[in-house]
Amino acid sequence: MASKLLNPVTDGSIGLPRILFAGVVTYIIAKVIHEFFLHPLRKYPGPLLSRFTRVPYWIANLTGNQVHHMHQLHSRYGPIVRYGPNDMSYTDSQAWKDIYGHKKDKQDNPKDRRFYPQPDSGVHSLITASKEDHARVRRMFALAFSDRGLKQQEPLFQKYADLMVSKLRGFSTTEQDLVKILNFTTFDIMAELTFGEPLGLLEGSKYSPWVSNIFQAIKAGPVVQMGLYYPLLGYLLKSLAPKKLQEMRRSHAQHTISRVDQRLARGSTQPDLWNLVVTDEGEKKLSLQEMYNNADVFMLAGTETTATLLSGLTFYLLTNPEKMRILVAEIRGAFSSAEEMLFDRLASLKYLHACIQEGLRMYPPVPSSLSRVAPDHGTIICDGFVPSGTSISVHHTATYRSPKNFRNPNDFVPERWLGAEEYADDLREALQPFHLGPRNCLGQNMAWHEMRLLLAQLLYNFDLELSEESKDWSDQKVFVLWEKKPLLCKLKPVKL
Repeated sequence: MASKLLNPVTDGSIGLPRILFAGVVTYIIAKVIHEFFLHPLRKYPGPLLSRFTRVPYWIANLTGNQVHHMHQLHSRYGPIVRYGPNDMSYTDSQAWKDIYGHKKDKQDNPKDRRFYPQPDSGVHSLITASKEDHARVRRMFALAFSDRGLKQQEPLFQKYADLMVSKLRGFSTTEQDLVKILNFTTFDIMAELTFGEPLGLLEGSKYSPWVSNIFQAIKAGPVVQMGLYYPLLGYLLKSLAPKKLQEMRRSHAQHTISRVDQRLARGSTQPDLWNLVVTDEGEKKLSLQEMYNNADVFMLAGTETTATLLSGLTFYLLTNPEKMRILVAEIRGAFSSAEEMLFDRLASLKYLHACIQEGLRMYPPVPSSLSRVAPDHGTIICDGFVPSGTSISVHHTATYRSPKNFRNPNDFVPERWLGAEEYADDLREALQPFHLGPRNCLGQNMAWHEMRLLLAQLLYNFDLELSEESKDWSDQKVFVLWEKKPLLCKLKPVKL
């Protein structure tokens, strides 16, 4: 008995729990001391709990509340927030250049691969490619997305804009979901550019299984992100995934491969992404697998995001009738017929351009952030040092809704982009919906032309009225992208 009292560690029933408890307490004390006195990010503001764990962020992300969560954090703590143990978010306009911009004599901030799924084939798309491969592949596609290339493709855009109007005229006696109509249109356009044939969504007035799978994959994005962040969890999720889900993924990939193969086999004299791509022989030539992977990228990046902006912009115009009146007057006053709506002429409409800019600010197609990681030896962001390995990003929605960047940030005011004196102090450079730097959006010229054309055609041909069921349409969750509800509208054809 005496020996046990003198040496309790030898008693497994009493000593081991005490050892474990002491170890846990020691770890917690050491962790607290490190976080408050030694951690290189200790000076940055943020929630106390987030210094120790990413759990609050993951909960918000998995429940679709990430955008609201990050906006609240920035509203409380300011333009620089530490939202995880090694995670920094910014809303300062300077951060765009510091994180994503060109670095002449410094190492670039590479993409944080914990947030970008890596291809099973090992061959990368524009999204995940290394700096060198990204530059090479981007050069290959440069002509297809240039003004000259887009001018050659303009008849295709006009064809689908006309088809969209024709379909809407046929349905004008009933309420229409503009989210669906705009998605049908953008997917059909991009499919013909990418595969040389449409998906037939506008004609069939319904989503194909292949497109539906894309939307399902997007909604699973937060879970995929967690799996990438925690490799063991990712392995378990992949192992436990239902066979049906794995088969859907393989089927989706095979569908893309088959369509690209068919397009390349039959050739085409019509301008599309492939016959406008420079295919020099040698090391710089695009491989077949690169074509497959980038086709997948284009079918998402060139479709859903454009339809998202147009849906959101239409909603804000309908809930701001005076702005709608000004825009409709500009469009209908500029053209005597829809056939006159050419890319060049639409680009000259200043209020249309301002409305789209304001739509991108109020309802950015990518609502959250695209993470980079501080390189070896760290980096300087907004005059503050950030150590190597830190996840860094600018949060779109929080940046665009910050009163430090924009006056009356929650109001839809296209005039702020037209030199209105009241908004002279707005930090316009804070709006970067297509990002900047060497990895900015390759297709932004195409997006601008497509957005102007489809919106102008819609407002030229129809008077729109927002249905009562869609009055709260902007109240949405985010699962990587906005989870859009139906945008129900009544359309009255205009006799011109």
